Amino acid sequence: MKIIRVYINKKITNGFIELDQSQTHYVKNVMRLNIGDNFNIFNENDGEWIVELLELNKKISKVKTLKEIGFKDKPSDIWILFAPVKKLRVDFIAQKITELGARVIWPVITERTQYKSIKESKILSNAIEAAEQCGLTFIPKVNKIENLEYILDNWDHFDSERTLIFCDEKCENNPKKQLESIKKINKSNKWAILIGPEGGFSDKEREKINRIKNLSIISLGPRILRSDTAIVSSLSLFHSTIGDWV
Repeated sequence: MKIIRVYINKKITNGFIELDQSQTHYVKNVMRLNIGDNFNIFNENDGEWIVELLELNKKISKVKTLKEIGFKDKPSDIWILFAPVKKLRVDFIAQKITELGARVIWPVITERTQYKSIKESKILSNAIEAAEQCGLTFIPKVNKIENLEYILDNWDHFDSERTLIFCDEKCENNPKKQLESIKKINKSNKWAILIGPEGGFSDKEREKINRIKNLSIISLGPRILRSDTAIVSSLSLFHSTIGDWV
C-alpha cells in the first residue's frame, strides 16, 4: 500500500497539529482519508512522522503524532542556476532537481532568456509535490529570480568558497575526469551548476563567467541538449561522480 505523505510548513512536535485548508482538501477529497486513518507528515526541519487523523472538517483538520520516523539524507551542497524556459518545462525542472537532490534552485535571467515571467511559489509547490511522491524530507530552497550578470558580479558575496560548474556546449573535455580533478582541490565541498538558456550565453556573459575564481568548465557530451535535459544530465553526472551517489 502506498504511503500517503503530506508536507507541513510548520513545527512538528509530539502532540496535536492542525492542517490548513489545502492540506485538508488533499487528505479528505484527493486521498479519501477518514477519521482514524494514519498517514505521514514531514518537513526539512523536523523530519517525518506518522500521524492519526482525529478531526476532519471542511477547512481545517487535526492530527495526532504517533511516531517519529526521522530524516532522509540531506543532498550534497549543490545549487542549480538555470535560465527559465516555458512553464511546463519549469515545472518539470523543479520536480527533477528535487528528486535528484540539490540544496538551492535559482532561476536566472540571461541576455537570451525568453521566459522571464516565473513564480517562485510555483517552483516550490512542484518541489514539494516531488518530495511527497518520492519519499524525501528535504525541500530545496527556491531563490528569487535574478539577473545572471548581478549574480556573477557578486559571486564572492554569495559564497566565495563555492565552485561554479559551467556546463558549456563548446567544451570538449571529459566531464567525469574534470569533476574528479576539481573535487581534489575543493575543500569546502560546496558547488553550483550553471545551465544556460536556449541559444546559449552571450560573449559578455561568458567573459563574466570566466572571471569567477572557483570555476570549472565541463562538457555534457557531443550533442546539444535542451535546458531541462541539460539540468537532469548535469546533476546526474555530478552525483554519480563526486556527489552523494558515490
